[in-house]
Amino acid sequence: MRTLGFLCMTLGVTVPATAKAEVASLALTSLRGAQPADESQPTSSPAPEGAQPTTAPATGATVTVQPQPQPQPTSSKAPPSTLQPTSSKAPASTTPIPEPEEPVEAAEEPQEGEGDDLTLEDEREQAAIDGAFHRHALGAHSGIVIIPTWLLSNWLASHTNALCRGATIGQFAADRGLARQDGCNYYVGLDYAFRFSRILDIQASVQYQRARVPEGLWLDKARYNGTAASLEAADYTEIDLHMMAMEVDFVARAPVVVTKDVELDIGGGGGLGLGVVFGGVYQTALGAQPEGFSNGTRDPSSCQTLGDLADLTRCTPRYDINEDGDMTPPDPSQLSQPNPDLFANCTSTECNEDDLRAFGYRQEQGGIPPVIPVVNLILSARLIIKDTVGITVNGGFNTGFYFGGGLQIFFGKSEQDETRKKPTGPEDDDEYEYEYVGGRTKKERREAAI
Repeated sequence: MRTLGFLCMTLGVTVPATAKAEVASLALTSLRGAQPADESQPTSSPAPEGAQPTTAPATGATVTVQPQPQPQPTSSKAPPSTLQPTSSKAPASTTPIPEPEEPVEAAEEPQEGEGDDLTLEDEREQAAIDGAFHRHALGAHSGIVIIPTWLLSNWLASHTNALCRGATIGQFAADRGLARQDGCNYYVGLDYAFRFSRILDIQASVQYQRARVPEGLWLDKARYNGTAASLEAADYTEIDLHMMAMEVDFVARAPVVVTKDVELDIGGGGGLGLGVVFGGVYQTALGAQPEGFSNGTRDPSSCQTLGDLADLTRCTPRYDINEDGDMTPPDPSQLSQPNPDLFANCTSTECNEDDLRAFGYRQEQGGIPPVIPVVNLILSARLIIKDTVGITVNGGFNTGFYFGGGLQIFFGKSEQDETRKKPTGPEDDDEYEYEYVGGRTKKERREAAI
């Protein structure tokens, strides 16, 4: 540009504003491509067509100016610039250039099952409100029934029992009068359950229960004073009872684990019912001056302590005229093992029933009513799989302590909990805090958005 200005001053050329760019281009081209020549000889070149001659006022030289073409509009984009950077530096700008802002990632909506952890109460409320469930169930159940020795020892100095654990007697039970144990009592039944809500079940059931214990000598605690003579009050006891019970139970279970496919509930409840008893309890008095008898031989030195009552060959029932109402002793030939002392034929664990009948005073206890009330106390846990199959574990007390389990099949139309319905209109929406979406309630998500 300095060269261009010097040339214009030297030549004294007045260049129109519209031709300055073309003049500069021609001048630069002339300076770069010119060969050395005699400066005293002016040079000229033919003017291109349409060029206008211009005369410099100072030197009289004629300069031809190329007319500037008019720019034509075009829809194509301009080609990239080919200009090379110059050595001159542009003046520093005083306007601050704003730094580009970092892109802000859009907040992702939490997916279902993500977000804040749900508390047990939240899960329970979510299951109670949002999930429809089958209200009806049919099932079967079974288990074992035990009347523990420590309970019977409050009334009995000696007894037998069925404890579902073999024939071995521990010292704890022996000290409390357990003479013999064997067998196991059980119950089986069918039930129908109506799920009033996800927490409360109303259940009706019918079940059969067996109460049978080994035969043996039972002695009331009130009649035993620690002497050998008081052993005469013992009775050979046969218990073979059965019961059909019908009851209605109310069971509430709180959810402990709630997932899409599995629900685990734990709780308890109670119920009332009636039991129809059949079978009986039969007793035969041990007899006066009890002794042992085995293989036709008497043992007068036996049956002196409470522990001897556990072995029927050491304390053997025999005919006692004071127990017989008509005081007619049986003929020895009526006994399975005839003997003049009229001892019943017994092993260590049981006696011949026909011999006891021959005594004439084997009698059925009449203190057991044919119908008894049943009060049921329940502890229960239930696992529900896909709202279709329920597996229950139950324990509690009714006629004795019981423990068992059951299987239920759920059916019917899926319905929501009547006690936890969703709101029916927008006016109720603010109060509805338990519709979970992505780990948050609707109210929490709305407040977070604000």
